[in-house]
Amino acid sequence: MESPEKVSQESQPDASSGDSPFTKVHYDFSQLPLHVSPWRQLQLRGVALGLIHLPPGEGYTFTHSHTAQEEVYAVIEGQGLLVVDGELIPLERGDLVRVSPQARRALRAADQTALLIFCAGGVAEGYPKTANARYLIDDGIPHYEDIPPWYAGDRAVEERNAQLKARMLKSQAKRQSQGDVLQNNLQPEQE
Repeated sequence: MESPEKVSQESQPDASSGDSPFTKVHYDFSQLPLHVSPWRQLQLRGVALGLIHLPPGEGYTFTHSHTAQEEVYAVIEGQGLLVVDGELIPLERGDLVRVSPQARRALRAADQTALLIFCAGGVAEGYPKTANARYLIDDGIPHYEDIPPWYAGDRAVEERNAQLKARMLKSQAKRQSQGDVLQNNLQPEQE
């Protein structure tokens, strides 16, 4: 896969912020992986952005929701389905769909065509919550047990989702343990 090439053309920094007035990044859409979050490359602070490229007949194996982030899905190419709280919404080029934070959602490309989606969301104050966050809005909640209808009854998907959930729980426990150790090291000694 061709890696994104960051092309910045610097002009005079904005006097109020010291930032460059723009950042440009190029992606070959035909070579995108399933999901790209270019927030670091674009130096985003106020908008979350994802590029989603699903091959024909492929889709998310579980739904997700957010704590605070409202999302807008814009269909750039192809056709597919978006499931929102159990309702199937057909998608085609030119469609824009807003999804509230708490709604569970997942995407699937149609059998005959790939699906290219531009997903954007507003950044609430205080995000990302963790320094090494994968996404600018790190409030996503995976619902591994909530399998979209296109994979209902597929044992391989159920097993993979169970493995993903176990890996996530192990990672959360490790981070919690590291946080507890750090917190204990910061506590003043009792006399």
